[in-house]
Amino acid sequence: MKYTTLLMDADDTIFDFPKCEAQALKNSLVHYGLEYNAEINRNFSAINTALWKEFEMSRITRSELRVQRFRELIEKCFDGFSDADILADRYVEELSHQAILLPKSEETLKRLSQVYEIDIITNGLTAVQKGRFSISSVTKYINKIYISDEIGMNKPDRDYFEYVLSDVNEKDKTKILVVGDSLTSDMQGGRNAGLDTCLFDPEGKVSMPHPLCDYSIKSLTDILKIDSENEV
Repeated sequence: MKYTTLLMDADDTIFDFPKCEAQALKNSLVHYGLEYNAEINRNFSAINTALWKEFEMSRITRSELRVQRFRELIEKCFDGFSDADILADRYVEELSHQAILLPKSEETLKRLSQVYEIDIITNGLTAVQKGRFSISSVTKYINKIYISDEIGMNKPDRDYFEYVLSDVNEKDKTKILVVGDSLTSDMQGGRNAGLDTCLFDPEGKVSMPHPLCDYSIKSLTDILKIDSENEV
């Protein structure tokens, strides 16, 4: 096998983040007597996604993102409610309890863990990711979890990946594959660190070949096919 180690993203690669996000948002709003519906969820998701992109480009800090998404949601949907901070705190707490997996994630990680060392690379908040993995059935298949919030560096920064590379068991970079759904954090980060990259793209949204991706897969089990093809 060409690869021994997978550096895998968490959200939208292992966890079903839209479902986790929606449930955490619903619980948070209901707790404070605020309305929750599909339109409010769509608004929050769009705001949250845009701000995470800003964070990846170092245009806002993590602490700013944490509250700003609720300031924008309140302005758009909840006239008369003003405390974005308490809503932000509640959301983080609720999200830490949401470990909804993508279909077949558990059986796939079990199979992959028999062949590769699996390490998680994530830009998520420490409290959220530690909480979710502590209750997830897939944690037993994972060696280490590298949370950017905890180590003080973020994907796609080269320093983040260099930190990870200094700590993982595999020291040969040619035997490490970055797997994730994001071009801007996972694929760009892998490229920045001189690693091979594999885009998890179940809906085939990104045209290949792509300058940031060595491979593109629709199912995580396709990683095994990639390695088999490399052996031919």
